[in-house]
Formats: sequence, C-alpha cells, structure tokens
Amino acid sequence: MINNGLSGLLAAQTALNTMSQNVANVNVPGYSRQEVQLSARQTGFGVMGGSGVQVTGLRRVADEFLTVQLWRAESDAGQREQVSGYLGQLETVLGSEDSSLLPGLNRFFASLHGAAETPQSMAPRQQIIASAEALAQRFNHLGSQLDAQERRVLDQLDASNSQANSLLSQVAELNEKIKAVGAQGGSIGILEDQRDESLRQLSQLVEIRSSRQQDGTVNVNLPQGQPLVLGNQAAQIERDDTELSVQFGTQEYPLDGNIGGSLGGLLLHREEQLLPARAELNTMAQEMADKVNQQLAQGVDLNGQPGQPLFTFTANDAAGSLKVADGFTAEQLALSGATDPGPGNNDNLQALLGLEDASYEAFRGLVGELAITSAQWQADAAAAGNIRMEAQSRRDGVSGVNLDEEAMNMMNYVQNYQANAKVIGTADQLFNTLLNMI
Repeated sequence: MINNGLSGLLAAQTALNTMSQNVANVNVPGYSRQEVQLSARQTGFGVMGGSGVQVTGLRRVADEFLTVQLWRAESDAGQREQVSGYLGQLETVLGSEDSSLLPGLNRFFASLHGAAETPQSMAPRQQIIASAEALAQRFNHLGSQLDAQERRVLDQLDASNSQANSLLSQVAELNEKIKAVGAQGGSIGILEDQRDESLRQLSQLVEIRSSRQQDGTVNVNLPQGQPLVLGNQAAQIERDDTELSVQFGTQEYPLDGNIGGSLGGLLLHREEQLLPARAELNTMAQEMADKVNQQLAQGVDLNGQPGQPLFTFTANDAAGSLKVADGFTAEQLALSGATDPGPGNNDNLQALLGLEDASYEAFRGLVGELAITSAQWQADAAAAGNIRMEAQSRRDGVSGVNLDEEAMNMMNYVQNYQANAKVIGTADQLFNTLLNMI
C-alpha cells in the first residue's frame, strides 16, 4: 500500500508540474500543451493487485495535419495581403488629384480649346505651352512614383530574405538539437514547438512543404521542390539585382512569384502588375507625344514654317523623361493648316483636339483595370485572412492551452494526490497497529 500510494503521489506530482507548465505558457506563440501518460505497474503475485502507477512519458498534443494547414493558410494570406497592399498604393497614386494624369490632360486640351477662336494670339499659345509642361511633369511624377514603389519592393525583398534566412538557420539548428536530445531519450516537445513556430513564421514569407524523418528532424522545401532545409543544413535566399534565387551548397535555384508567401507576393506584384503598369505609362506618354508632334508637323507656325515637335523624351523612359522641347516658343506652335495657312486658321488645332478622346481612354483604361485588379486582390486578401484565423483556431483547439480545462484537471490531480497521501497514512496506521499486536 505504501509503495502504491507513493507511486500515485509521484504520478500526481508529475501531472501537476505538467499542468503548471501548460498554464505558464498559455500566451507563448506556438506552444503545444502537454499531457502526462500513465500506466499501471503489474508486478504483484497471488492476490496482489499490482505495484501502483508509473509515468510512461509526456505527450505533446499536436495534430500535424492542422499545423500544415495553418502554414499554407499563412502563405496564402501573406501573399495576398502583400499584393493587395501595394496595389492599393498604386491605385491611390494613379487616382489621386495631385498625381493623376486627368487634371493635366484636362488643362492641356482646355488650353487647346481656348485658342480655337484666336489661334494667332500669344496668350492662348503661352497657355498651351504651360499646360503641356504641366502635363509632362505629371507623367514625370507618376513615373517617379512607380520607380519609388519598385525600390520599396526590392528593399522589402532584401528585408524578407534576411528574415527567411534567419528562420531557415533556426530550423536547421533545432533539427540538430532534436536529433541529439531524442537519441538520448530526452523530451523534445519544447524544441518541436520552437521549430513549428519558426516554420509558421517562414510560411508567411514562402510557401513550404515539410517531411518528417525517422530521427525527428524535418526537411523543408518549396512547392516546386527547391530545398530549404535538409537536416542541419540550411539554404540561403539571395537577390542579384532583380532576380531571386535559393543557394544550397554549390547549387542555385531561381525563384519567381509562384513561391507564395509575402516574398512570392512581392515578386508577383513587381513582375505582373508594377512593371506592366510602368510600361503602359511609358507607352501612353510616347504615343501622346508622338501623335501631338506628328500633327504639329502637318501644320505651319506663325512664321509660316513647318511645325516643330512640342514634346521630347527618352525612348526607354518616356514617362520619366517627357518634357517640352528646349527653347520651344509660342510662335512655333503650328496651329494653322498647311494648305491654307494664315493667322486666323485653326485647321491643325482642330486636328489636335481630335486626339483628346484617345488620350483620356488610354489612361482611364489603365486606372479602371488597376481598380478591378485591386478590388479582387483585396477581397481575396480578406478571405485568406479569415481562412488563416480559422486555421489558427482549429490548431489552437487541439494544441492550445485551455485554462478552464487545466483548472479542472488540476483539481482532479490535487484530489488524487490527497487520496494517495491518505492511502500512505492508512498503511502506516495499519502497520503501527500490527506492531502493537506483536
């Protein structure tokens, strides 16, 4: 009886220690609650009922399927939130009154309309040149804003790379510790929690796949198969100019927007949204400048000379370099038709006004397409965020610490401890009675 009671005391004490550990770590991210595993000791003979209870181990309560689902939800949410955030900024820049092309286009074509009645007057002509300069500056400003966003994307890529590489090193180090502690028969639950939390944070940056090995280590790779962690060896994610790659030993694997997570979102936004928008803006600037210059070339100026180009630009950066030609004067505006030139002729000016609708349509098409894309990504990001919260809730429902449940278990084991102490006290009392009878 004394031995049975003592084993019960020790088992209850171990259970209480385990529950105190759970309660102490209730707010630790990634912590998985632990349970004491008990079994009866059957070593008695004859009518002996057994030799008490023994603690056979500590069980880490975790569901690998739910953990993997959480990682994938983190990756999806990380990518969509990243893209939707940058798209929202891009939409604001293109639609803002301060930076949009619409006010510039309005003033430019309004100045052309204003010169229609007196095309020979200098004041309306000066207004045309001033509004052309303002329109060019808006193109320049938008180009610089898109360039600035690309720099922010690349800077964030570097910061995310550094964070991902640190997490990969942590996972490799924890693999080594888990392998060593597990080989000695030690408890690895806390180490596995730390590794899972590092992998959860890594999954926010890139989508990952994992495979558990017999020695307790976990190998990690990208969905396309590029290795990230093999045992205690970790890869490094590096950026060369605008290209991203995984370096594992002497091997190099290029990466693109399909890697998921916030890193994939950054690459995807740059490749599929930002650079195409920049190219479209350059095309708009070039086409508008070319059409205006070509139409002016078909007329004559106040001096009877053929029209000179109003705009100049650099071919590979039309939006960023667009400007009014150096030294261009009001007299050089070829607003008269070449067939019947004269101070009051505005035939070529009317032809210039014919470019108005196409200029508006191109920009509105760009803004409209961007607005639709942004709205879709924002809706997807909101849905992905909800899925992530649900996945976290399911994981915590199994592995998280429930204080009410722990309190009930604690009361149960306190009573168990007291009952085993009573057994020992009763056995001692019986033993003393037996001694007194001798």
